[in-house]
Amino acid sequence: MINDETAVIPAIGDHAGLSAELEAAAPRRWWNRGTIGLGVAALLMGGFLGGVQAEKQWGAAEPAATSGFPGGGMRGFPRAGSSAAPQTSPAATGTTGKVKLVNGKTIYLETGDGTVVTVKTGGETTVSTARRGKLSDVRAGDSVTVQGATADDGTVTATSVTKK
Repeated sequence: MINDETAVIPAIGDHAGLSAELEAAAPRRWWNRGTIGLGVAALLMGGFLGGVQAEKQWGAAEPAATSGFPGGGMRGFPRAGSSAAPQTSPAATGTTGKVKLVNGKTIYLETGDGTVVTVKTGGETTVSTARRGKLSDVRAGDSVTVQGATADDGTVTATSVTKK
């Protein structure tokens, strides 16, 4: 006995036509070689940009004058966010050069570009070699890095002198 609420669906006679329609409407593969290539390129670019941001945030504060490369970067590339132009206050990051003369508490340092920098030392100045040293350990011809404040006349008041 059939209720009035029961629906009867007529049987489909042509199964071949239904299969063709289902095949045509089936989802296609969403990826191909181009999609994979773009995905790899996006991942590489994201990794590179992430590395640049990480170096900006947590990179070593390496002085440009002691890295051996213009701009202070690794392998000759400038650090992200810096320029390769000479810094206006070299002693703030370190002044590297060859000692021309030690006269009392003053060191005369010739930088790589030939400029002679006057370095004043005092009781607070630390002098380092492979071990802690003193001013008398610094000789003319030594290569040193000086940390300290630069005055308007270019004279550096040293807080530390490191002999290489």
